[in-house]
Amino acid sequence: MTTAKKDTFVKVPLWWAAAAAKVTKTPAALVWVYLLHTSWKARSPMFPLPNGWLERHGVNRRIKNRVLCDLEAAGMITVERRNGKSPCVTLSVL
Repeated sequence: MTTAKKDTFVKVPLWWAAAAAKVTKTPAALVWVYLLHTSWKARSPMFPLPNGWLERHGVNRRIKNRVLCDLEAAGMITVERRNGKSPCVTLSVL
């Protein structure tokens, strides 16, 4: 995904995304929103992804891992899985 000057962006408060994911029963959607937020906050396309915030908002480890696998298979991210540590995610530019 190449970012052109004409790309449109949306600013979504995380509390709203978490509430919408809960109401619509789509916790997987919250994972990719949180990935984008975490990358922005880290000011880097590479960052660790701990379970804490996601678990507090209804996303269990199984869902998080499924979303990471799906996004990785699509070429949107790469994931470095580390024993006993949070995975390190890198957002890809397609």
